[in-house]
Amino acid sequence: MSYDKCVRCGSCVKFCPMFDAIGEEQFSPRGKNYLLQVMDEIEDDAELAKEFRRLLFQCSMCGKCAEICSSDVDLLQIWHKQRAKAYETAPEEFEYLDALKNALANVRNIYGLPMDDRAIYWVDEIEMSFPNIEDRLYEKGKTADVMVFLGCLMSFRGSQIDVLKSFITMLEELDIKYLVMGAEEFCCGHPLDLAGDEEGAKDLQKHNRQVIKSAKAKQVITCCPGCLMQLRNHHQLDAEVLHHTQFFDRLLDEIPSYNQTESFAYHDPCELHRLCEVKVEPRSLLRKMDIDYREMELSCCGGGGLLRLTDPNLSDKIIQLRAQKENLENTTVITCCPACREQLLGTNLKTKDIVELIDQSFRGE
Repeated sequence: MSYDKCVRCGSCVKFCPMFDAIGEEQFSPRGKNYLLQVMDEIEDDAELAKEFRRLLFQCSMCGKCAEICSSDVDLLQIWHKQRAKAYETAPEEFEYLDALKNALANVRNIYGLPMDDRAIYWVDEIEMSFPNIEDRLYEKGKTADVMVFLGCLMSFRGSQIDVLKSFITMLEELDIKYLVMGAEEFCCGHPLDLAGDEEGAKDLQKHNRQVIKSAKAKQVITCCPGCLMQLRNHHQLDAEVLHHTQFFDRLLDEIPSYNQTESFAYHDPCELHRLCEVKVEPRSLLRKMDIDYREMELSCCGGGGLLRLTDPNLSDKIIQLRAQKENLENTTVITCCPACREQLLGTNLKTKDIVELIDQSFRGE
């Protein structure tokens, strides 16, 4: 097993947002890896084994530890496998995962809401601006070069409506021939993958793949880095999969200058920057708009890895510490991830998605 390659140098400890928030070694990658190496002894202690299983889910899966590991320990893969083993060993300890899995099995979204609502919530919000928006919803027989995969957060959360409006506005402004999967969209499977349930995720992915294929889409566009990971790496699509920053950066050689009246800082989503390696395009778009901004430290917001579900207090502490360290008072944080946006808004920080800035630039606001 690759965890045996760990030499316990502690490089990962310095950069781990869990350790930064709690300050206890067992929360760090090195601490968890050590416990894993002595698992035979831990299994004889029921309470210690239970604590270790809990620790596995007190992680945002941001990938920083794997990125800086000089021993090439594939820590993310280890955590995935150990999470699956933990759930199989003691499912009674993970009631929140049962609720998540039941929701995804029954109604195909993380909120447990009716499937048809996936196309109702946001359509109701924007149809005044786009009277023909329902024509853009996929149904059997419709085809388009571009398929939009919104994801659960973008589909159901009211906090994402402003981003969604700007996204749709730009697609219409640029005369893109697109469809939105709507009620035919199933969760991408990312939450199940994070829980170690790869087989459960495959059932969702199979359906999405069939819909995208039937629409004869050449490109699939998503605003969610977690969805991007799943669509790109696990859906086995013939279509090209792009994050919305990649799509617009490729399409727009020039953008009107943004009328900047506020201070900006850019927050890199971990799954986008580190795990999907989409680094250039967001910054390219900001340059094209002549936006002056400062780079934030490449650190996690605490919103990934199911941490929002498994330990919301720890998730809150991570974003609060990040805000304090970065001194974000009177600053608008630019990002391009709905989960990061939720974290920022939950800490009462001002935030804008890059596509909102593009939309405002074209409208001269």
